[in-house]
Amino acid sequence: METLNSRGWLLKVGSIMSDWKEQFKENNNTISQLDEDLVWAKKDSRQELGKWLNWDEAVAYRDACNEQNYLGFNDWRIPTKSELRNLLKNTDAYWELFMNLPSKKKRNVSNYQAGGEWSFWTSDTRYDTYAWKCYFPSCKEVCVDQQVSTTGTSVRLVRDE
Repeated sequence: METLNSRGWLLKVGSIMSDWKEQFKENNNTISQLDEDLVWAKKDSRQELGKWLNWDEAVAYRDACNEQNYLGFNDWRIPTKSELRNLLKNTDAYWELFMNLPSKKKRNVSNYQAGGEWSFWTSDTRYDTYAWKCYFPSCKEVCVDQQVSTTGTSVRLVRDE
């Protein structure tokens, strides 16, 4: 439905998704982010492998998933900073859909399993030797040396819808 506001701007009523439950659709081991036309792997590399990954390991994980037709697809990629930021800013959705935990207002624990803060690699790089990672739940972005083995970093694969 379209309507004009008091300034004469055309508004599309109902086109803004206000509730996170309208923005995400749970599939078989994937989550569709409807407002971004993306499909996310429900499990990240830490959940699948039981260990944290440095940048090279994250790239190898993506390649192996594509070679093995992970979840029926071979076009998985490491998300951009923007894509990851847009996913992680929906903290309630992230806790419930990806972690199978009830959403909470604040978590002060620094342990991954307990729901503390951890980070995910993005595909954005700098000077060929640095890569960006994004922290959850703060959405803080940090550029680090790709060769540094950092605790608490995994990769959540994404593909275009």
